[in-house]
Amino acid sequence: MRRTRVTIAVLALSAVAAVSAQRLAFTPPRLLTANVSPLPAPTIVGGGEVLIEATVDRTGRVTRPSILRGTPPYTNMVLDALATWRFEAASVRSIDGRDEPVDMPIAIAALYRAPVLMNAPTIGEVPKDWSKPSGELAYPIAMGMPNYPPTARDGGVVLLEVKLNEAGAVTETRGVASIGGFDSAARDALAQWRFRAGTYRSRPVPTTAYVLFGFRQPVVSSPRLPVPPPQR
Repeated sequence: MRRTRVTIAVLALSAVAAVSAQRLAFTPPRLLTANVSPLPAPTIVGGGEVLIEATVDRTGRVTRPSILRGTPPYTNMVLDALATWRFEAASVRSIDGRDEPVDMPIAIAALYRAPVLMNAPTIGEVPKDWSKPSGELAYPIAMGMPNYPPTARDGGVVLLEVKLNEAGAVTETRGVASIGGFDSAARDALAQWRFRAGTYRSRPVPTTAYVLFGFRQPVVSSPRLPVPPPQR
């Protein structure tokens, strides 16, 4: 009799665990349409870093953007572009097998190169931390500025959707928008990034993050020609 009770208890716990796992079958947000912010005017001499936490609500709209790190004027450029983005909302599978849309925070990271050939400190505004990310956010903890390809001639931008698993490892990268042919340089830079995992109701879940790289055309000063001596 005692063994039977133990068996029943184990089966009951297994059933509860199965139901909990089913309830937490999670699908992260997916970007459907997006405008990318343009490059700044040539008078902006420095580069910039922008990190934003926003919520994709149940209708797929971006709400409650919060600046985690900002650099003028890039912060407002990214916020203006983000207001136009539309998503397929995150969803959780319920007990009866239906996918129910839920709110989910996402991270948007934008790195803009200064108009120079090499990655080195430049003049201009310095990025400043504004606030800390929420506990649920899948967040970049190691970032790197992309290199400017030596064969490139102009500027451009690349927007990538980064799929992360429950441990925060990158499982897939999808190009969302690209201007200027910098896809390879953007993906090479992203390969060096590391992310903190996202959670939903304190449980690790797969999620998405969004990375935008801006490549500004380097400004190369012309060499000064020697001034010939005055003729007598």
